[in-house]
Amino acid sequence: MTHRDQALAVRTTFNLDVPAEVITAGFADTQNPHVPNRDDGYVFRRETLRDILSFLDDPDGDGLYFSGHYGAGKTTLPYQVAARLCWPVQSFTAHSRMEFDDLVGTWKLVNGTMQFLHGPLAVAMREGHLFILNEIDRADPGQLAGLHDVLEGHPLVIATNGGEVIRAHENFRFIANGNSMGSGDSTGLYQGVNQLDIAFMDRFRVVEVDYPTEDVEMMILQKKTPELPEEIRRNMIRVANQIRRLFIGGEESATPLTITMSTRALCRWAKLTLVFRNAPNALAYALNQSLLAKAEPEQKIAIEQIARDVFGSTWQQGEAA
Repeated sequence: MTHRDQALAVRTTFNLDVPAEVITAGFADTQNPHVPNRDDGYVFRRETLRDILSFLDDPDGDGLYFSGHYGAGKTTLPYQVAARLCWPVQSFTAHSRMEFDDLVGTWKLVNGTMQFLHGPLAVAMREGHLFILNEIDRADPGQLAGLHDVLEGHPLVIATNGGEVIRAHENFRFIANGNSMGSGDSTGLYQGVNQLDIAFMDRFRVVEVDYPTEDVEMMILQKKTPELPEEIRRNMIRVANQIRRLFIGGEESATPLTITMSTRALCRWAKLTLVFRNAPNALAYALNQSLLAKAEPEQKIAIEQIARDVFGSTWQQGEAA
């Protein structure tokens, strides 16, 4: 890979209503195995797409950090952008036991001989791929200190491989995501989230990703389940949004939930409602498999009541299709 060699119209590439002359750049090579799979049902949001495309065009020495509640879409976005730009991706999901060598590489026994296997960060820097570090705020902040120099634009020096020096390819980009803004979890919703060093966070542009609007989720469900009546889809979204408000604490007088409905779970509910359309109550049966089976008993009752209130007689009769 060298330069981005493919001019792409944002309007047609991302199916957004923007002027036809707005363009970005991608790659002509569609066969690279590191390009993510494309989900044609994905719906882009203008603001977050603008932010990531601006970063990809000119990072200006920054990393990009997406913050948001789980299921809001912060993880999927960069992969789906990369899929349409044919930009290869290296990724890693952080955890409490992650070590810097997991990103850089380590010596391993391969076919009877010791070989140094480069990690995803090293490969991304060398080859000009996007590097996506998921759940970055679950990593030990001390292990992230090794990323300071990389984010400053300095070469990656791998001491364990004889001092190998990898200079960042011009197409290398660093993207991270987490449930917090890097200052720890003040909500109590996410166990294991760490406070990240303020100097480390200063190296990122930070974009907060909220749950999609009702209009966006209607477009998503229309693509995923066009056979489902529009009013059923709209009521499903209303249920999802009420659950989310309780999850994030939007209604102080109500008992907060420790589980929420992601767009992924919403789509699962819609699809399973069609699958089980002949069940006595397809809506309730599908909702249980999509979300309620994972909820605590009292929260399950609360969510069921939300659904009953929103759907009214449709819920009682189980008329889902």
